[in-house]
Amino acid sequence: MNTMIDQAIATIAANNHSGAVEIAKQGAAIMLRCARTSEASTIEEFRQDLLQTGWALIQAQPTMAPLVNLVNMILWKIETIESPRALREAVAEVTNDFKRRLSVHQAAIADAVPLLITEGAQILTNGRSTTVQAALRHAQRAGRCFRVVCAEGRPGCEGRAMASELAKDGIPVTFVVDALAIAMAAQSQLVLVGADHLMENRLVNKIGTYGLVLAARAHNVPVYALCSSEKFLPPGYQPPPQTQWPAEQVWPDSPANIAIENLYFDHTPMNEFSGIVTERGVLTTAGIEAWLAATTLHPALQQSPT
Repeated sequence: MNTMIDQAIATIAANNHSGAVEIAKQGAAIMLRCARTSEASTIEEFRQDLLQTGWALIQAQPTMAPLVNLVNMILWKIETIESPRALREAVAEVTNDFKRRLSVHQAAIADAVPLLITEGAQILTNGRSTTVQAALRHAQRAGRCFRVVCAEGRPGCEGRAMASELAKDGIPVTFVVDALAIAMAAQSQLVLVGADHLMENRLVNKIGTYGLVLAARAHNVPVYALCSSEKFLPPGYQPPPQTQWPAEQVWPDSPANIAIENLYFDHTPMNEFSGIVTERGVLTTAGIEAWLAATTLHPALQQSPT
């Protein structure tokens, strides 16, 4: 990899505030740059350059399925191509189509959300999801009247950005600490959350999602995850163990002999959701499982490089 690509991947690795869709678009640009700047002298070296860059991207944000799916699509596309020019054109085709699909699918999900919102509803969400944000903006333009309670999303506090962006659009927003958000589930009419990835029978999202979902279900409040198919991890892919983030984010200058756990994501069983909102509409767990079963992981991604 060249220096510019290394730096771009390092920037993605350090990004703890952007949503999966934003990072996926950045990843597509990096894969395209790799294809255009590769100095490989053979077709096999070219494929190895792409695979190496793809794995570096995936490992930079290992919870974000769109990066896995992007690299998976590229690897399948170039499997039988034997011309350097055709390889570059193939990568450009995949990355451009991938970015287009991210936008189209986000819009399709947004179209489905207004039907879930009752008049005057209080909607509870956590952290920052560009998919949830786009859906709420669309609902507002569609004439729905609602207000949003946005949890801060510690330790990264991405919820601050979410609340600020919604408020700029004229959507009434209340910003609360995460623990208070759980208590406010009983007062809400709908919970909407995003997703970093979905696999087998669980959805991975910002830490605190599981507690929020359980609190809502305890009070019979419907809970939906907004998740396009780019966030479905192909069966057979095994994400690495979750990384511990700096303890200083949680407690700067903490006393000695205190162990601090700082994780960004949790796992929520899919059957706890009222439904998963995809580009094909609202699906049940059975529908998601059937969709996943039709996805094939490239052999090069079946085992992480050492």
